[in-house]
Amino acid sequence: MAYEFDLETDPDPPFTDNLGVETVEFALGYDIDADVAVVMSVMLVPVDDPKAHDLRFGIREQSLTYDWRVSAPDYSQEAVNKYIPKEWRASVRLQLMRSVRTLVGQIEPENITMETYYSGLEQKALQKYEFISVAVHRCGYETADQFRDDSSQKDHWLFTKRV
Repeated sequence: MAYEFDLETDPDPPFTDNLGVETVEFALGYDIDADVAVVMSVMLVPVDDPKAHDLRFGIREQSLTYDWRVSAPDYSQEAVNKYIPKEWRASVRLQLMRSVRTLVGQIEPENITMETYYSGLEQKALQKYEFISVAVHRCGYETADQFRDDSSQKDHWLFTKRV
């Protein structure tokens, strides 16, 4: 049996891993023959400033047999193309925004940072980050800074709690 897309719309609540990373995951699909569930992980990763968390989201493969066997997050377009059919991407984006709101609403960090995986993205490719920014704003945050780094050409955001 090959990979089957099967979007989960009612994920478990956020959890904290042994490194202090706060995470919400929702299933994208599975491959029973490969013993793999494919999930989207939405994470708030503590960074140097104890009052800041970096918002990340990536695709992981998890063993269906062993809970501890999980891949590192894959942030690439190749993973998106492999696991999320084009006709389902708007639905996945909606679930991603819900997960961001759930996670940020529960953790309520002082500051949230976010950066693009790829450099030099065109406006169309930045749209998903705009949607995610809206989800963060709905949790009581504002964009304090947004810029493209001159050397890396990656886009960055800093969100702070509204006062």
